[in-house]
Amino acid sequence: MASELSGDQILAILRIGHDSSMRGVGMSLRDALAKANYAAARPHLRAEDLVPFIEAHPDFVKQWILFSEDKKTDSGWYLTRESEIGKVFGSKKEKFASQEAAVAEYVLRELDFWLDVGRRAS
Repeated sequence: MASELSGDQILAILRIGHDSSMRGVGMSLRDALAKANYAAARPHLRAEDLVPFIEAHPDFVKQWILFSEDKKTDSGWYLTRESEIGKVFGSKKEKFASQEAAVAEYVLRELDFWLDVGRRAS
């Protein structure tokens, strides 16, 4: 599936957490999603497609954990340092075999959530 996307496109998606944080560029999440062309890329992505890129760039683990910890909203998903993800309200935690696998799943669920919010607000 991800073979339809370039490595640069996948890396741009994985940079959204940092780009939309105060540690990074500080752009809005909406702008970061648009810059990475996430909506068009999403049908071609699975969490397992992201794992090799996260393994090759370990800073993504830290960046997405910090993104989750810095959230100032009670919506969306969260990611823990113990390789768990969950929905802020209403779901049990899911434990993953590695931080990279947890981050990959978190990235897609969190970005899908905010993409949907943006679509409903338009």
